[in-house]
Amino acid sequence: MSPPSPTEGLTLSTTHLRLRCQPVPWDRQAFGFPVAQLVDLQVGDLRAAASDYQTVREWLHDQDIRILSCRLPHDQLRESMFLEDQGLRFVEMVLHPQLSALDRLSLPPDSLTITEAGPADLPALETIAGAAFRHERYHVDPRLDPRLGDVRYVRWVRNTIGHPLQRLLQVQDDSRLVAFFIVEVDGEEAYWHLTAVAPEWQGQGYGRRAWQAMLHLHQCEGAKRICTTISASNTRVLNLYARLGFGFQPPSMTFHWVRDA
Repeated sequence: MSPPSPTEGLTLSTTHLRLRCQPVPWDRQAFGFPVAQLVDLQVGDLRAAASDYQTVREWLHDQDIRILSCRLPHDQLRESMFLEDQGLRFVEMVLHPQLSALDRLSLPPDSLTITEAGPADLPALETIAGAAFRHERYHVDPRLDPRLGDVRYVRWVRNTIGHPLQRLLQVQDDSRLVAFFIVEVDGEEAYWHLTAVAPEWQGQGYGRRAWQAMLHLHQCEGAKRICTTISASNTRVLNLYARLGFGFQPPSMTFHWVRDA
């Protein structure tokens, strides 16, 4: 298959509707068809905005977009109702755990080791990425093949090797690979982009141990705050963050438009 051609973005600004539609090249490369996201949405009069949205429909058709996603703050109810009227469907609520004052946190010692992954480690890590996720938007949207989500996370792990900002870290118990984290550090803040415990070791206490070991690592590196994003339906990891002392920032809503759904 030849590489997909680039997708042009769209900016719309009228009296009653402001938004940007921008391509998502990493998803396009993973899925083999155009994917886009809608950002900076502001809606005035609902009826007038619906008429203005015709420009977006034409853009979706012209660019052959198959999936359009949008993530909104939880209190943008006017915008969420507008999206539903335009055929986008709510698929998940996401939470934003945050732990501050990491430098003052007392953490128990643990024998788990954390190392940066290299190319030779990818097969095992990709296996975890292709099997560990079941609560995220590409897995829960009933209109989509959940294998799209598997492909997306496998490619994410693979592409992190050599990434200028993100690091792929593997957590091991002796020779046993139990978890991985994709992290990005900016000054005193560490952001966890993607986290997973290997399916065969879930439910055996490795979640809490691995997360605490990562907190200790960032603490030693000088970070003072940890942030991440999780699906609200993943109650196991939600409870884990609560037990570790994370607070939660205001949630966000995720919507999908799927062509021919």
